[in-house]
Amino acid sequence: MKRLHRIQGKERIPFLPFPLIKSLSILAIFCFLLFSSGCTDLDDSGNESEPAETTKNISDSGSGMKLIEVTNLSQVDEALKKGPVVLKLGSKGCIPCGEQEEIFSELLPMYQDSASFMLIDVKQNPEFAEEFGVRSIPDTCIITDIEGGKYMYMRQDGSKSQDRTSARFLGVADKETISETLEKAIESRKTEV
Repeated sequence: MKRLHRIQGKERIPFLPFPLIKSLSILAIFCFLLFSSGCTDLDDSGNESEPAETTKNISDSGSGMKLIEVTNLSQVDEALKKGPVVLKLGSKGCIPCGEQEEIFSELLPMYQDSASFMLIDVKQNPEFAEEFGVRSIPDTCIITDIEGGKYMYMRQDGSKSQDRTSARFLGVADKETISETLEKAIESRKTEV
């Protein structure tokens, strides 16, 4: 039975030991990171589904602007002839991935003539998760062009790199960040021509 000590009419609350406070703090930080970083379930858990055979129009309001679902990398290569490609790797069941697609839909009208917005469902096409080194989703990058048979990615600072890990956006990237980086990618293509 615990005793409550009364000191001048106030109850004294027992002090929590430092290891317990430290453990609770680490648990709170871990939970925050786990729930704020996006989806990490890339394993299909035995659910087999066939990849789509055609390009799907994910967001078409009748104006011809659309998010393109990639089932073959030749689609990305073809889109690069028009301009940079904003590529999101994710899955249909991932809530943050859906949020990223909404941001893409907002950006579509601004860049319909100068860039393409593409999606890869890594659960339906797990080979792309391996190809692009995806560990958590959504995972977004901006591809500027192809050099030496490899994709060139635009970093936030405006430099290009073949190393996608230094040029990707993990989790939901905000509209301004994507727009600013995409503007740099478009500008870099204009200076090359």
